[in-house]
Amino acid sequence: MNNLGESKFKLRVPDTYTLIFFFVIIAAVLTYLLPAGVYEMVKSEGLSRAVVDPTSYHGVDAAPVGLMQFLLAIPLGMKRGATVIFMVMIVGGAFQIIRDTGSLDALINLGIRKFNNRALLIIPLVMLLNTFLGAAGIMVNSAIAFVPIGVEIAKKLDLDPIVGMAIMYLGAYSGFIASPFIPSTLALAQEIAGVEIFSGFALRAVVWLCIFAVTVIYTYRYASKVKKDKSKSVYRTFSDNVEKSAESAIESFTFTHFLVVVTFAIGFILYAYGSQNWKWRMDHLSAILLAVGIIAGILGRMSFDDISKSFINGCKSMVYGALVIGFASAIIIILTEGKVIHTIIYYLTLPLQQMGSMFSAVIMFWVNLVFNFFVPSGTGQAAVVMPLMGPMSDILGFSRQVAVAAYQWGDGMSNTIIPTSGVLMACVGVAGIPYSKWFRWMLPLFGIWVGIGTLAIVFAVATGWA
Repeated sequence: MNNLGESKFKLRVPDTYTLIFFFVIIAAVLTYLLPAGVYEMVKSEGLSRAVVDPTSYHGVDAAPVGLMQFLLAIPLGMKRGATVIFMVMIVGGAFQIIRDTGSLDALINLGIRKFNNRALLIIPLVMLLNTFLGAAGIMVNSAIAFVPIGVEIAKKLDLDPIVGMAIMYLGAYSGFIASPFIPSTLALAQEIAGVEIFSGFALRAVVWLCIFAVTVIYTYRYASKVKKDKSKSVYRTFSDNVEKSAESAIESFTFTHFLVVVTFAIGFILYAYGSQNWKWRMDHLSAILLAVGIIAGILGRMSFDDISKSFINGCKSMVYGALVIGFASAIIIILTEGKVIHTIIYYLTLPLQQMGSMFSAVIMFWVNLVFNFFVPSGTGQAAVVMPLMGPMSDILGFSRQVAVAAYQWGDGMSNTIIPTSGVLMACVGVAGIPYSKWFRWMLPLFGIWVGIGTLAIVFAVATGWA
């Protein structure tokens, strides 16, 4: 009788696929509830891409998504996300080959032995390197390729994959979010807004430092708790992770291991140079990683059959995470076909005109956090929101530099939590982390970031930052 009287209710977080499919349904429902509307896209002189004409929003015929369109959105999402999906598979295959040479284990073991009882210091040191690479735009999308290394580091430290992903992914994004000199998002937004390129360096650098500091502290504190008590992990237990770590014998770092690591480093440096100078994108990174994996296998004295088997095994391990990217892309496809994406940004920006300058600037930042869910591309979002928010800031009484910051910080911060971000979904897939667990772990840190951004916007308006 006592057992019957006890509450047995326990909140169960849905599987990642269930969660995203629920978002797809919501997107389809919105095409029935929201009025269809579009902005005209125009090519402005001096800009490399078309941008929104801020005065051109108008209603169009409703285009609610029917059953067949809804069902087609999933395969079309797979097609749209094919570049990232196949990159995730190739990352898994290439890193499995590198793992099977023993080079990754040997390198990480070497680092842990050097730090001895202070092995957790690896976390802030690696994140420090990554934040500079992220701020330079070198390690943003390519963070996907480094997440497996972070996961391996976490395993060696008897930590869960959340820590491994945070070391690489959040390390890079802590720099990307408020970078004072990133060419892709900041330079484009300032160009559209008519602001001097890379101006406003000091405040952005301070925000960057604050975001990096709290990210390292948050990650390090979590790692320390899990190190002492594994029940503190968002995984509750991760015995599989510990077993794999224990199975890896400590081996010396040989010349062969050195050659494999150098091969990977050369591949990344080549991609970094190509992305900056030759406009290389994810397809190029996939090609380079494929070559790195094959060369690593040859250097590791693996037979071609063994290289093939390792590659296929690595690809298999990525299927669950890779296909999530296609499901998430379906959300954007439905909202686009339903012609409600521009309606959403139109109605989100309307209230700004009725508020005071400081409050409206903060709301502008928050609007960008939300709108990034619907347009997760940094350059795509800049093309839509900056032509609207640049002139709007003139009317509301704060500088266009503030409008650029609202876009930049809103885009960068919410990229780490929204399921429509291809890079995020690829990273959780590569790390083997369910999206729901990442969301739960990341939410408090995201809230701290938003607080920092909000205070920075308030300070910027109060001091007349321009």
